[in-house]
Amino acid sequence: MKSVVQIIVAFCALCLLSGCGDKRVESVLVNIDTVISSRPDSALLLLDSLKAEKHHWPRSLRMRHDLLTMKAQNKAYVDFTSDSVGRMLVDYYDSHGTTNERVMAHYLLGCAYRDLGEAPRAVNSYMDAIAAADTTYADFDFYTLSTVYSQLSESYHRQLLLTNEIEARRKASHYAYRANQPLWGIYNLDMSVGAYILLNKKDSAEIIQKQVMALYDEYGYHQRALQTSETLMYLYTEQPGRLSDFRQLMDRFEAESNLFDDHHELPPSDRQYYYYKGRYYEGIGCLDSAEYYYRKISHPNMNYVEKDPIYKGLLSVFQKRYLSDSIAKYAQLYCEANDSSIALKDRDLTAQMAASYNYSRYQQDARVNEAKAFRFKIWLFIVLTLLLMMTLCGYIAWNRYKQAQQRKQQELDKQHQAEIDRLKAEFANASVLYGEKLQQLRRLDEDHKHTISFIKQQLKESKRSEEEANERYNSEKTKLLEEINILKSNLESLERREEIATWRKMSIPFVEAGIIQRIKIFMNNPQKKLSDGDLELLVKTINDYYPDLIFDLSNTLGTERLSTYVCILTALNVPPGNITHLLGVTSSQVSNLKQDINHALFGDKTARTLSANLNSKYKIPKL
Repeated sequence: MKSVVQIIVAFCALCLLSGCGDKRVESVLVNIDTVISSRPDSALLLLDSLKAEKHHWPRSLRMRHDLLTMKAQNKAYVDFTSDSVGRMLVDYYDSHGTTNERVMAHYLLGCAYRDLGEAPRAVNSYMDAIAAADTTYADFDFYTLSTVYSQLSESYHRQLLLTNEIEARRKASHYAYRANQPLWGIYNLDMSVGAYILLNKKDSAEIIQKQVMALYDEYGYHQRALQTSETLMYLYTEQPGRLSDFRQLMDRFEAESNLFDDHHELPPSDRQYYYYKGRYYEGIGCLDSAEYYYRKISHPNMNYVEKDPIYKGLLSVFQKRYLSDSIAKYAQLYCEANDSSIALKDRDLTAQMAASYNYSRYQQDARVNEAKAFRFKIWLFIVLTLLLMMTLCGYIAWNRYKQAQQRKQQELDKQHQAEIDRLKAEFANASVLYGEKLQQLRRLDEDHKHTISFIKQQLKESKRSEEEANERYNSEKTKLLEEINILKSNLESLERREEIATWRKMSIPFVEAGIIQRIKIFMNNPQKKLSDGDLELLVKTINDYYPDLIFDLSNTLGTERLSTYVCILTALNVPPGNITHLLGVTSSQVSNLKQDINHALFGDKTARTLSANLNSKYKIPKL
């Protein structure tokens, strides 16, 4: 009744689709999805009626429609004739779908390969569906995963991979219980019994079959428990000592099974039971009853496979009666039936194994893949050629850049050297002039002494003359001292200019050094931090250009590297905030270290004046 209501609701929603929006289309598809499991034929009719409007939908809804169509076809046992839609769904939902949608897409592609007779591809698709599953999700579809394992076990069975089939059935049963589908879980456990029998593990088959029967009874599926008891009957007929167990199963089967008609007869499809019953009576010595039930297996239009147990049972009965004519007759019939049965089984097995591989499709795919591989090689060759050319061009451009930089540096060196030579020449000229002025001063002083001596002698004659002489002397002396002071100032200026020129010659390569440029870049990127190699290179560069600083730090701080790094960065006028992220330390650490360095080098107990003190003493250029 519930499924009928769902179909009516979906149909009514379908009638309202004209002019509806995407949300309503999505709602209709959700309603159709709810009826696929119970009414796949009706769901297919509804999905077919939506095809006229499908091209107006967004891609997500079109993919959803195709997924539901394949799902309904699979439920309705409609054979797939192509894998194109399945591959398209897998490509889409692997990128855009949920976990449940990816599992369903790969599962349906596997079903398409199953119907196309491509068992290896079907197995691969089922395994892809299993790999796409994520059982940690709260809304994960465990029933679909259980169905994937069930179909995988069918593929393994057709390829006689019995151990793999058992493991797949076990997982199918496990996930069926997690999906709250106990009947499906018991069914998969029941289907694994045949694989155990084919592996000749009859003890395990018996244990599992008893467990299956108990579970069917526990969940109220009593008729299924009776039907599956026939497998136990088969196992017991192979063991003469288990006939009493067989009798218990037989009595319950005949008392409770709904397979019997009003005359207590079984339909032709279930008459294999009479063979087991005949084996039981043969085992207890009731040969007439055994013959009766062996003959009761017969029904019209039987093939050789179905006649095989009749002839086998009758042959066994007549052997026990020592009836040679009947033995010969049924031995011949049994041989013919058995040979035909074996031939039919071999044919079916060969057909199964051949159907596992569709060689024409594989050859076509191989040709397509070969063409794709060839195109990929061509593309790869072009890309590698372009990369090689770009690398070569980059190398040539880098060499040209380096050469231009070297030429530029050589020009700067020549200019600096010419400036220094000019300043040295000016300094030499000023030194010569300064010497001449000193000689003049000495001569003037000697003249003054002679004049004083002469004036003293003439003092008595004219005191006034002495005063005038003193005035002249003082005037001349003052003039000479002024000229000397001017020359001293010029000499000091020339010395400073020579010192500045020398400092500029050193500072320009220092500022352009790689580690200094790297610090400038890192100062503008808070995410960058100087490595240990960068810091050691910084210390080496400072030692090459300003060894006095490194020497003083070694004498005062010893081997404390962090203090050395903080001192150097402070001398370069790097802000404290940049120092913290370049060295990966806190601002309080930087402040404490600067205070200790300032006290050790300059006797100043504050951190604030360290940069000025370092600049005043070591003349390191600021960044």
